Amino acid sequence: MRLLAFLLLASAQAALAQPQVYPVRPITLVIPFAPNGAADITGRLLAERMSGVLQQPVVVQNRPGRGGMIATTQVSGAPADGYTLLYVTSATFVVAPLFERIPKYDPLSSFEPITLVSFVKSVIAVNPAVPAKNLDELMALLKASPGKYRYATSGPGGHSYMTGELFKTQTGMDIVDVPFRGPIAAVEAVASGNADILFELAVLSRKAAADGRVRPIVTMGFEREPLFPQVPATAELGMRDLTSYFWGGIVAPAGTPPTIVEVINRAVRSVLSEMEAQATFLRYSMQAETSTPQEFHNLIQGELTKWSRVVPLSATAPR
Repeated sequence: MRLLAFLLLASAQAALAQPQVYPVRPITLVIPFAPNGAADITGRLLAERMSGVLQQPVVVQNRPGRGGMIATTQVSGAPADGYTLLYVTSATFVVAPLFERIPKYDPLSSFEPITLVSFVKSVIAVNPAVPAKNLDELMALLKASPGKYRYATSGPGGHSYMTGELFKTQTGMDIVDVPFRGPIAAVEAVASGNADILFELAVLSRKAAADGRVRPIVTMGFEREPLFPQVPATAELGMRDLTSYFWGGIVAPAGTPPTIVEVINRAVRSVLSEMEAQATFLRYSMQAETSTPQEFHNLIQGELTKWSRVVPLSATAPR
């Protein structure tokens, strides 16, 4: 009996000494947006499906405010154990901290990139009355009439505004931004002739383009946009730096072990391989897209380099 008790105690001690297999308790996914928006809905879909894959609850916590800075700062200081994750976007994770005089975190050194989850290309489109059917013709038009043409934006610091500023930085063209109340209003402004040029996400321009109310002339990416297969990409035209995407992804606090990062990466990949998940993302104007942690790191690094060149020139954007 004593021998049996000794063996049982030794076995229990050995089990306790073994590292526990992640995850062994609930995981929190912090979303830097209010409930019921597109990012919240897709984030909740991820959390729900990841719960099944990981066999532990993935609980959503909404922490909106200051362009995502509140949530991002909170997660940057969380334990690096894989139990606190952050849903990030190009706007909250890259652009927002560039406007901060003293950022409280660094998008690369404060976090471990896990995977991309969505990816949407931008498109340059014009009102049909603008006599330009391709990028060369548009550039010639703008060069001949500096300050004449107006581009619609969703407001200073927004995606369309920043993309327009990128275009101005890359081409040296003089165009005037006109703010409207959100991206849909900006698309409508160009469609109705209240502005001339649109730098917006392809999915948001789709209906107006199908109705012939705006004319897409180039996709701002490395490949053509399936929504506009006849429209060339900027990279095709030799302008590889003139790219603009809106993307989302998942990160963890810096120092999270690679083994845990890999477990979460595989879980997200599994969820986004499902047709139902892909359909949900498309319903909210996002294309489901995954990556390796290194690919996501490279994307973030490239985005920081690109947009940091634009932000100092955006004097009217919020600071």
